[in-house]
Amino acid sequence: MKRLSQGAVTVFFGLMATGLAQAATAQLSNLPLSVETSDSLLTLTPAAIQKIYPVQSRPEAVFLTNDKKVTMGFEWRQAALKPGEVSGLVNQFPAVIKAQVAGLKTLTPKLLTIQGTPWAQFIYTLAGKNGDLRREMLVTSAQGRMLILNVDSSVKDYSTNDIAVRTFVNGIKLSQ
Repeated sequence: MKRLSQGAVTVFFGLMATGLAQAATAQLSNLPLSVETSDSLLTLTPAAIQKIYPVQSRPEAVFLTNDKKVTMGFEWRQAALKPGEVSGLVNQFPAVIKAQVAGLKTLTPKLLTIQGTPWAQFIYTLAGKNGDLRREMLVTSAQGRMLILNVDSSVKDYSTNDIAVRTFVNGIKLSQ
């Protein structure tokens, strides 16, 4: 997924992002899942997503923390993935990440269960211009396809927004 630069978020934010109402469950129309929304998150409109992200790596839904420092984007890929295959990704993906991510400093793979669904989690850090960057990739199976949630920020900004991000992630529920 293309990473949002702070400038890109600022340029498009004023006209193309909306605040999420008070805490409630929202079904995403273009994804087989619902999320727990709160007033601590913003969402990019489809027009903003289309303008910011190139076609080949465009996420279906993007959420931001209120300070616009942490971006959370869902990608629903065409690649087949069965629920029973998710745990195997924990051993398979680290080699792929190490080969594709320049300047990788740390990488922690883990298997999580969120709302009864298994997710492979990969948290890694890499050097950035103004401090270390933190990337988190969560992968699961949704309707037989690979569903990915990318969480992008600096290490410092993630620490500031940890509770909002973890609450959002823990509120993800796949549709049956």
